[in-house]
Amino acid sequence: MQKSFNIYIVVAAFVTLAFSQSCVEAEDLVTPNVAAPVLVLLNGTSFSATSSVTVGSQFLELDKTNILDHTKGIDSIPVPNLNIAVFINNTNEVAKLVTDSEGSADLVISWADLGLPDAETGNQVRLEFAGTYKDVPFRKYHTVRVN
Repeated sequence: MQKSFNIYIVVAAFVTLAFSQSCVEAEDLVTPNVAAPVLVLLNGTSFSATSSVTVGSQFLELDKTNILDHTKGIDSIPVPNLNIAVFINNTNEVAKLVTDSEGSADLVISWADLGLPDAETGNQVRLEFAGTYKDVPFRKYHTVRVN
């Protein structure tokens, strides 16, 4: 009887400790949550093995000044002269782009430059468009496929 009571006390103490530790509020997030400084719009996903890969991009700053006014809403402002680096495999830079006055930049590149010298139907490559705007870095992923 005494032995089972001791086991009950140990289990109750462990459960109490587990619940009290799981309810501790964290001061900061493990990874900081920072809103993206620009809206990145990418188009162009499937290309033939013999053609070049052409991905159009547009970079817009969202002006949320009038977000509560339903007659005006959020305004999209093009970001000119923004330096963009395009990566594959997280670290291999394959291109550098600069946006025009409309906030647009086109990536035109061969499959070989993307690491697929013998591109075949079904192959795909993940592109990463990275830059910094108003001292806030951002990165947008985009996958292109061989038709």
